[in-house]
Amino acid sequence: MATKLAVDSHARYFRICLNGLPHKMTSLDAARMTFAQLCLVGLAALGKLDEACSPEEKRGMVEWIYGQQVLGDGTELSAAYCGFRGGSLFGPHDLCDYVPANSANVAGTYSALCALLLLGDDLSRVDKPAIVEALRCLQQDSGCFAPHPGTTERDPRFIYCACAISAILDDWSGVDRDAAVRYIVSCCNLDGGMTQAPFQESHGGHLYCCVASLALMGRLDAIPDRQRTLKWALQRQNDGYQGRVNKPADSCYSFWVGAAVELLGGHDLVDAGAVSAFLVQCETRFGGIAKFPDEFPDPLHAALGIVGFTFCNPAGFPRMSPTLLLPESLVDRLGIKAAGRSSSANNA
Repeated sequence: MATKLAVDSHARYFRICLNGLPHKMTSLDAARMTFAQLCLVGLAALGKLDEACSPEEKRGMVEWIYGQQVLGDGTELSAAYCGFRGGSLFGPHDLCDYVPANSANVAGTYSALCALLLLGDDLSRVDKPAIVEALRCLQQDSGCFAPHPGTTERDPRFIYCACAISAILDDWSGVDRDAAVRYIVSCCNLDGGMTQAPFQESHGGHLYCCVASLALMGRLDAIPDRQRTLKWALQRQNDGYQGRVNKPADSCYSFWVGAAVELLGGHDLVDAGAVSAFLVQCETRFGGIAKFPDEFPDPLHAALGIVGFTFCNPAGFPRMSPTLLLPESLVDRLGIKAAGRSSSANNA
């Protein structure tokens, strides 16, 4: 079975999705920022970003992203709402009085910053102090983060977003890292996996968020039993990677679990050929990668599947950072580093 990706078809698929999502994804329009990021990530992982997007198109995307920035007004009440919205579903800020629609969220902010960097922006128009203050407001007593004000939702996904934002902005003053590490450690199960909250089922997605967050904070040493955690991750491979025990392989976990394996030092223990063959089975004839073979693609599974493929087949593809989902060449050029090695990385 061939284990080469249909690079040109996938590049065309991401190009189409940047112009408009398929009808079946209309309900996800409020998360357009994340889908834009994923399409750009997919193109970057294929080495096709500059070819697929002209300078004029990049400028247009940059302006749209900045159009979603929620700026602070200097009051304590507005602090937690600053950052970037998930999309333009409710129109421009000055035409919308509905506060939840004009609230930023940490996932949207993370996606916006990554997308801006991929598009070549220097982040000079980002209200960095407001974003850092928003992170400070959204961290809970437990050490976990809420995505935005007024919700009980909180789990390691938002710890990861907060850590990635802090690394990109080179300012960790909005994150109590010791508290975040304690929460992550509380999510470590006896089987070696990591969870959404203490005493829940181990999950590949949360494993990635926890491990990548610890890596960004320079605290991988906090994992209670690193070898057991690596073993749990490696045991999720059944051709492709599954997200949980007794689940079928799913293309997106080639990144979620595959990147965790990379960060834990298990690259040489992966059956790269089997992962690659599974991902090729998930390709579609019109481009993109689906969750499972013989299904329709979506930008999330396509982008993450391709990045996972590049972990297994690094030759001929740009090396992607397993911590930030950005090209490592870009991360190195911008000097983005883990906490503790950066000049302004101060714990809260």
